[in-house]
Amino acid sequence: MEIRYTDIGLNLFSGQFRGKEERIIENAHAAGVRVIITGSSLHSSLCAAEFCADYSGEKVYFTAGIHPHDAKNCDKEALKRIREIVRDNTENIVAVGECGLDYDRMFSSREVQVKAFEDQLEIAGESGLPLFLHERDAADDFIKILEKNPDLAKRAVVHCFTGDRETVQAYLSLGCMIGITGWVCDERRNQSLVDALDVIPADRLMAETDGPYLLPRGIKGLKNPNVSENIIYVVRKIAEIKNVGEDELRRQILDNTDKFFRIK
Repeated sequence: MEIRYTDIGLNLFSGQFRGKEERIIENAHAAGVRVIITGSSLHSSLCAAEFCADYSGEKVYFTAGIHPHDAKNCDKEALKRIREIVRDNTENIVAVGECGLDYDRMFSSREVQVKAFEDQLEIAGESGLPLFLHERDAADDFIKILEKNPDLAKRAVVHCFTGDRETVQAYLSLGCMIGITGWVCDERRNQSLVDALDVIPADRLMAETDGPYLLPRGIKGLKNPNVSENIIYVVRKIAEIKNVGEDELRRQILDNTDKFFRIK
């Protein structure tokens, strides 16, 4: 199989994919897309670890962590289990996360989110793994925490970035990589992101679907749920916005991803 893309964020254990997990991955591989499954809770991290260990086809990778929406469940026992997942799955795990801060819907309080984020930064520090980060409407606190952990910030990717130029410049100055989703294809709400892309160097970019969510808009024939093969439209749109060759950008992003996640 020729790998042409890596989808750095697929929520394989979302309900929309239930019972179709193997087929979703098989279809991605058939299209030349390597997949990194997102662990966003203890449960989904455990599911991802088991799936990757048991899957008999082309190698699949995953992250393990607790999303800020679920931070209220990030207790000592959950952190112990995340550490065990990291320890026991060195062949397939590529990052700690999805973790970070989300002050939009506030499923967990700010204080609880900050504690869960800092606890998971500690796991990344112990393990040496990269970080797969989430931030929404929380840039100030997020940046302050990363500034206190400069070595970790340099091995972090801020996934599903939808913010503005000023925010992305702060992340870039900290050494972070930036993950872009199908949000970039939605002309109803992508203006800030389009402007931000102007200052993101190609060697700091990654691409992802965040499937089954964020289906690229305006592509004839595409239907929900969003799947990893649709990453082609994300890369194509970024290339159009940055006025660079699509294949040149595709190869650069693939190289960025392999190096960052240490995929050989």
